Amino acid sequence: MYDARHPDTAIRTTPAPASTARMVPIKVPAAVLARVGESFAGSLAGLHGSLRALGPLGPDAQPALDAALAEIARLEQLGLQIQELARVLGGDVPLTHEHVDLAAASRNALAEWSRAARAQAIALSGPAAPFELDVNAPALAQLLDLGIEYAMSIGSSIEIATGPHGIPPQPALVLRVVRASPVPKAASEEDFEEIHWLLFVQLARAIGLTPHRLAVADTVTLSLAFPATDATPETAGTSTVDALTRTANAAGRRVLLLEPQDIFRVRAHRLLREAGLWIDAVTNLDAARAAVKDAAPDAVVTGIPAGEPGCEALLAEIRALQPRLRVIELVDDDDAFAFSAPGTDSPARVGRHDMERTLARAMSQELDAAWQAA
Repeated sequence: MYDARHPDTAIRTTPAPASTARMVPIKVPAAVLARVGESFAGSLAGLHGSLRALGPLGPDAQPALDAALAEIARLEQLGLQIQELARVLGGDVPLTHEHVDLAAASRNALAEWSRAARAQAIALSGPAAPFELDVNAPALAQLLDLGIEYAMSIGSSIEIATGPHGIPPQPALVLRVVRASPVPKAASEEDFEEIHWLLFVQLARAIGLTPHRLAVADTVTLSLAFPATDATPETAGTSTVDALTRTANAAGRRVLLLEPQDIFRVRAHRLLREAGLWIDAVTNLDAARAAVKDAAPDAVVTGIPAGEPGCEALLAEIRALQPRLRVIELVDDDDAFAFSAPGTDSPARVGRHDMERTLARAMSQELDAAWQAA
């Protein structure tokens, strides 16, 4: 635009900024989730009944109808499971505890799934010795169903064990699953987002239990830790970890173990569990993000360099949830052993091949430094 009063000056006009709608993330109320599950299950139940009323079909069409009916029944059950989970999350179900034989409950759950397992040629085995504890029985039954259904979706053999697990020992339910078919190393966590596992994790955490999942080669181990009722005294010689690593600040802390290499992930997992820590072990960044959605770790042990853009972004996200986060980087330098620098984001460093000697010590030092004033 030109102004005759000021011939050397152009009048600049700035268009008004277009109004933009800003999306604000919100959490879906549990009551809404319950209605979704209820509607989902109800509609599928009606569809199931309508298809069953068709009666026997010809030899070519009947197998397809039977398969459709089985899938509809599975999805109807999933709707009911979502509905029950939402009731727990919303506080609509009283979480009263009673004395339960965890081994017997596991055998009963396996018996209910035995027919489906035989049809899929899946071997099932459960614990024999009684193992009693106090727990909410309906929630336990739902957890067993979710865990077994998840295991059947990926495995050819499922074994449930109950009893003290880990060091220090803590009451636990453990499902060991042998995959139905070999899985490429890079895809060992690809089923981490399977719906029944996600529901299992949400329900367990909602009632105060700690779920874990470790995938190593063709074996997947799911564990569900229950609160210990009595302190279990240490037994001399039962651990390869120096007792100095079992400090008050370190014991019981939550650690995210991100290591793509199976052999080192398994070794690190064992060492950290022996030091009294709870571990979420994953192989890639996507699985790591899924593992920290509901509970931020107190420390991260990473075999992916902390300075790589993807890992750096993940650590920044976790630090926003846990400002005291400590990071230990696993490196291939056998002589590497360094604590993190105070007041910086630089990680501690531990050599992969020397972690039996250094990892627990480094973790103890890092957690003590972070929580010494707590």
